[in-house]
Amino acid sequence: MARLVVSTVGTSLLTNRADPAQLPLLRRTANARDRDLAPADRGPLESLLAERRRRLAQAHPVEARKLSAELNGLLAVPGVLERDTFIPEIQHLLIATDTAQGLAAAEMVRDWIAAREGNVELLRVPDLRTDELASFTTALSDLALQLLEWIRGQRVTLNLTGGFKSVNAFLQSLAMLQGWESVFLFENARELLRIPRLPVRWDAVAAIAPHLQALRRLQAVGSLPIAEVADLPESLVFTLGKEACLSAWGTALLAQASERLYREKLLPPAVPELVFTDALEREARRLAPDELAKLNRQLEALARWVATDGRENPRSLDVKKLAGNPTPPSTHQIDAWTGTDRRLFGHFEDGKFVVDRLGDHL
Repeated sequence: MARLVVSTVGTSLLTNRADPAQLPLLRRTANARDRDLAPADRGPLESLLAERRRRLAQAHPVEARKLSAELNGLLAVPGVLERDTFIPEIQHLLIATDTAQGLAAAEMVRDWIAAREGNVELLRVPDLRTDELASFTTALSDLALQLLEWIRGQRVTLNLTGGFKSVNAFLQSLAMLQGWESVFLFENARELLRIPRLPVRWDAVAAIAPHLQALRRLQAVGSLPIAEVADLPESLVFTLGKEACLSAWGTALLAQASERLYREKLLPPAVPELVFTDALEREARRLAPDELAKLNRQLEALARWVATDGRENPRSLDVKKLAGNPTPPSTHQIDAWTGTDRRLFGHFEDGKFVVDRLGDHL
């Protein structure tokens, strides 16, 4: 089984051995994105980042471990590094916060690993910063979805030595839910603390199935009045003012449960403004389970397109208006799922979008 090591990245590269005179700058810009930096702060911060980037690039593994908490934990994992070269069979994924400091630090760690032949990717999650609770909660949901997509079919080790406490606390709980191994190295410690994979896993299907349709609708529209989600368990939703959205836990559990539930049958439209015809349901019954799961996910993306009045139209969905009238009553063509020539066809009728059928690309 392929192995994936996921490391959260904080700003230890910037704060370790920092000049006391630089600390006010680091605190003041801790949650700032690059575009939000004040002109008076940009120059000094860029100079500090350049100096830290140069220092890490020149560091051998022993020195790198002193400079970076993330590398200190990562290089303590057995079998990751052989002499001064990363094992090519191991994929590394770095989670960066959505801040100028966090992204710069993650890029430095990425470059150091890549320079030693490591297979490394950087995962940047919009709004993953702690100065606004609502945005942070939404970012955790996005992080959970992206991670679950990344880890399919891989053995996961989660390195929580660096990173930020709020992110690490969520990921540690997610690791327990998903059956991932977690590792942590205390500062100045030599022995790696390992939290092994638990022999049991949360039954996400049992938790999600009774609320599946309501959760799918909430995921499609983004938020709903609290009164409309009153029957949902509190752990699955996050409330802010009079609105509620899917919580990070709800997102993670729904993603996990969908691995089974989406393979069983064509699910009802996620929003009332989307309608399926009998022809679509007949065609869906002929699909293999893997294809059915992909179709259900694509129809959820279509539900978001409908719910946002066409604003959310990612390349993987690619809703297009048909030229002429090649297949009435359909006026639009939509990619059925990635990697196939099949398409969905539909049209607007009485304020709703009707998915007419599944067919071949025109």
